[in-house]
Amino acid sequence: MDFQKLADLYEELENTSSGNAMREILSKFFKEVPPEDIAMVAYLTLGQIDSEYEGLVLGMAEKSVLKAISTAGGIEQSKVKTIMEKEGDVGLTAEIVLKKKPQTLVPLGKLTVPELFEKLHKITKLTGSGSQEAKTNTLASMLQKSSAKGARYIARITLGTLRMGVGDMTVLDSLAIAFTDDKKNKEILEKAYNICPDVGVIAETLAKKGIKGIEKIDISVGRPIKMMLAQRVKELKDIKEKIPGEMAVEGKYDGERVQAHKSKGKITLFSRRLDNITAQFPDVVKYLEKNIEAKDFVVEGEIIAVDEEGRPLHFQKLMQRKRKTDIEEYVKKVPVQVKLFDLLYYNSRSFLHEPYSKRTEKLQKIVKKNQHIMTADRLDTDDLSELNKFFKEMLHEKYEGVIVKGMDSEYQAGTRGWNWIKWKKEYVKEMIDTFDLVVVGAFYGKGKRKGTYGALLCAGYNEKDDTFETVCKLGTGLTDEALAELPEKFEKYKLEKKPARLTIKKEMEPDVWLSPHFVVEVLAAEITESPYHSLGLALRFPRFIRFREKKPEQATTTKEIKEMR
Repeated sequence: MDFQKLADLYEELENTSSGNAMREILSKFFKEVPPEDIAMVAYLTLGQIDSEYEGLVLGMAEKSVLKAISTAGGIEQSKVKTIMEKEGDVGLTAEIVLKKKPQTLVPLGKLTVPELFEKLHKITKLTGSGSQEAKTNTLASMLQKSSAKGARYIARITLGTLRMGVGDMTVLDSLAIAFTDDKKNKEILEKAYNICPDVGVIAETLAKKGIKGIEKIDISVGRPIKMMLAQRVKELKDIKEKIPGEMAVEGKYDGERVQAHKSKGKITLFSRRLDNITAQFPDVVKYLEKNIEAKDFVVEGEIIAVDEEGRPLHFQKLMQRKRKTDIEEYVKKVPVQVKLFDLLYYNSRSFLHEPYSKRTEKLQKIVKKNQHIMTADRLDTDDLSELNKFFKEMLHEKYEGVIVKGMDSEYQAGTRGWNWIKWKKEYVKEMIDTFDLVVVGAFYGKGKRKGTYGALLCAGYNEKDDTFETVCKLGTGLTDEALAELPEKFEKYKLEKKPARLTIKKEMEPDVWLSPHFVVEVLAAEITESPYHSLGLALRFPRFIRFREKKPEQATTTKEIKEMR
């Protein structure tokens, strides 16, 4: 497929503000894509060159991309820099420069999608001395071979700033419409995507093998599975209504949730966002290697920072392990403990559809417990008073609270269902639970906050419609240091207009639109009706707690917020 067709599609999507219109445009386009190209098209439409869990990084800074634009356009770098300063967008800069390129620089042939894909992958593999120049020259050759419009999107893809408002659920919807003529089949695609969160695999399987091929997709060890999520209740007594009979009550920890895969002797660690975090935790890899006897497995647990006596430390301490350098030094500085709580695969057998009791019974048998690795603190009971007593014990141990799980429940990948219910310390205070909300806009600061942003516009995620609905304007809780960092932090995600999947009322329009990317944890006093927010509800006295390592679609759902009122 000629890349120009993709560039024309992206321009149309960029000028579309309706999520439904986006799906129509995309589904029509997907029908025309050759099956051998559809995986690449699906990745590129999300601004990726592979599944996110592969963690491929092009490793090119804005300066290098501008140099490539200069080379491709045959003009001085200083002129390119001037255009960039005026436009504020590397994509528009590339388009303007390439429109003016001398005809003598135009090579024969057209840029195809496979060629673009292959060369972007080539860039990720260039390392060592001279690699930056090689990357710049490779990018310049693609820009020169494309149209000016194509250059706009190549430059943005290279810097990870495509920002058309298309999410993975948008792509799944569009694929369902294109290849099954029924949007309802998105549920089948989503179920497969929860087990195989790779949009390229889903697209290619659907295009070549149809819905029956999708239904056969299963666990592949080494490829992450979307993690199951917990629901919440207003009162402790509500738990019994949702989970009748015997319950397992586990400690809820303030750490890094991890999904560990072992295949062919190699252990890989994935975060809640499905990022590969193996390199950050070499000690965890060793603990798993030594203490789980198996040919292959997929287990889940929580990594928590501990002091010399094994007592849990705050999550911020663990964040010091999020680094690319001095890893061994920080293994010693910030020791960790692994609390395992689920088994999804063991010795060539999937445990996804086994009841919780069987999954954890097997887990208990295969883990050699010590001070570094153990199973989650747990109480089996059908008595709420016993549950509450255990909850208080967990708080005394400096944990967050408990997760209550149905003994007969299966593992629902990527689902926030009633098989798991969380009960945290916030529930027993005057304030309600925290919310994980998506930042979709920002308001300029006044007074001492002048020069930065004074408040953030935050939204919940509507799973049913694949949209974001505003629910609060957040200004309290942000330190001066955090505020000072926001302009640079947000720069890459600024938009000229409202994000396509955002529903908003005119009264809440921000000074700056932001592409849904950042998720923040917010504490509030209560939920009230609001004529100003698109959800129809607002968080009263919202307070910023921290940025979360979550994807926007993993934020608190609007359905949850409505049910909590």
